[in-house]
Amino acid sequence: MIENDEQFEIAQQGIRNLQKVLLAARQVHTQEEYRLMSEPILLELQRREQEILEYLSQAKAQVS
Repeated sequence: MIENDEQFEIAQQGIRNLQKVLLAARQVHTQEEYRLMSEPILLELQRREQEILEYLSQAKAQVS
């Protein structure tokens, strides 16, 4: 759970890193290989994006 702006920035960077991994993997893996290897990464991206949305949906006073 993201509790402050620093953790928010770290979460965003983590998402960017995972997206870069997927972009690179698309170039070198077959469609089937990519589908298999990307599934857990995509689920992790969804989880992290949901945490970011939950953090951003709260006023600063609610988060602290």
